[in-house]
Amino acid sequence: MKQGKMFMVFLVLVLAMELSVTGIRAEEVSSTVIAETETTTAETAQKPSVKKQSLKKIRVRVKKSDLLSFFKRSAFIGSSIGVGQRMYLDYEGRKYLGSPKMLVKGCYSFSNDNIVGGQYRLTYQGKDYSARDAVAKAKVKYVFINMGTNDLYETPEKVYERYKNYIKGIQKKNPGIRIFIESTTPVFHAGQKGGLNNKNVNRLNKLMEKYCNRNRDLYFIDITTALKDSHGGLAAEYCSDHYVHITMSGYRVWTQKVCAYVKHLLIQEKKAKIAVKYAKKRKIKKEYMRAKRLVGQLEKSTLKTELTKKLKGIKYD
Repeated sequence: MKQGKMFMVFLVLVLAMELSVTGIRAEEVSSTVIAETETTTAETAQKPSVKKQSLKKIRVRVKKSDLLSFFKRSAFIGSSIGVGQRMYLDYEGRKYLGSPKMLVKGCYSFSNDNIVGGQYRLTYQGKDYSARDAVAKAKVKYVFINMGTNDLYETPEKVYERYKNYIKGIQKKNPGIRIFIESTTPVFHAGQKGGLNNKNVNRLNKLMEKYCNRNRDLYFIDITTALKDSHGGLAAEYCSDHYVHITMSGYRVWTQKVCAYVKHLLIQEKKAKIAVKYAKKRKIKKEYMRAKRLVGQLEKSTLKTELTKKLKGIKYD
């Protein structure tokens, strides 16, 4: 740097001596050269522009094999309507829907769940069990429950209390289990009897939906709406006996609703996991905000709690 300055001074003196003949003053030459030198230095000293970091794209796919794997680790609980569901799965093929465990029994209800040796109790591998014990024996991670039809001789509020205790029993015996409540299905309009009517079915479903929304690892799947006719009852094409039982086409609609729900859930959870991973790795505000939004969209669950904790530990630039 010093050698460069000395060279510039020498250059000024030489030019001043050479141009003195033409009448140009040394001060003018000196100021011109220095001005040019300062401009060049200022331009050279400019910082290179910093490239803004963009969000990494999140690509998520849920394949058929993912759904089959999910349902393979699942059990379905139900009464005679559940027996019809088992018949539908058998009709579709031996490995249809991953061959879930079917814990179903005709006339099954909350009232007879705890009656040891009762003929309407759930059976698994030839032995009768309460729902909580049957789920434990089946060693599944996910449970789909369709109940209420055989219990609506009582008010929806009383059935709701029974349903809550039933769920809590399964959860206590099976820590970490994820439970999917399939809405109680409607009654054929002309087949309503006493408390088993569509007004009570709708009331019970609303209570259960709110309960699922408030509690962790509980999910409510509305299969009822798709099975209704214009009167709000079980549609004729989906009813096999002008009462409460369902046709094969009805179970097909039911199964499609369940699969669509699970697929959406898996996609949302995968997106949230990846977003948190990116936010933790890249530590930029955009990634953090996206992760926070996607985690916030998840239903109340153990996974949501875990991802929320991870987000709190991330510091972004």
